[in-house]
Amino acid sequence: MIAATAPAQTKTYLRGNIFLYSNDTPVPGATITNLTTKQTSISTSAGTYEIPASNKDIVVFSSTGLKSDTVKVEEQLLKTGYDVGLTVDGTMLKNVTVSSNYQLDSIRRRNDYARIYEKQPGLTGGNTPQAGAGIVLSPVSFFSKKARRTRQLRKQLNKQEEDAYIDYVFSPLWVSKLTGLTGDSLHLFLYQYRPTYEQARALDRPSMIAYINDKYKEFTRKKIKRGTL
Repeated sequence: MIAATAPAQTKTYLRGNIFLYSNDTPVPGATITNLTTKQTSISTSAGTYEIPASNKDIVVFSSTGLKSDTVKVEEQLLKTGYDVGLTVDGTMLKNVTVSSNYQLDSIRRRNDYARIYEKQPGLTGGNTPQAGAGIVLSPVSFFSKKARRTRQLRKQLNKQEEDAYIDYVFSPLWVSKLTGLTGDSLHLFLYQYRPTYEQARALDRPSMIAYINDKYKEFTRKKIKRGTL
């Protein structure tokens, strides 16, 4: 008797175009994040994108200066694709002082996320020590579905804020102006040398310029060594 073998699962992708809703201009360098799988992708210079995704996954589209868009993936979208029209975020100022203000606002938002959820029940479920009996633990409240969702949402909000901040200080437009890179070379550079959130916070503007210049030299040396320059 021949044993039946299960068919191999085919990897599915969500694909489409990202553009400005106001005038249909493509949005290059936008960040696409699959919150379900924690995978990220970057849109091309033509505004096209693709990211591994499955039915029911939550995918977020974000770009500096634009309001983020979120979609819950459906089977049909995996077949037809999903085009995203982003709108300008009017809360982001475009003057010289925006750098310091954005840093402070980013910190405030992270603190706000913590304050919003800090009153959620912990291991004690709000109980206090009683007459020498010690703390009355309430693992039910801490490990409940609602509490887990709350903690997960807080992590997602913080991660989204961190990614938005990195996109702000390491924007494709600015990196392109400093290095002269465009198209696939620019996207590869942004992917390979994207700083961590801690690095983005620690480096001021001159230090970030030095960081980008150093990484560009390294990037160029590797391309020459591979004979692709």
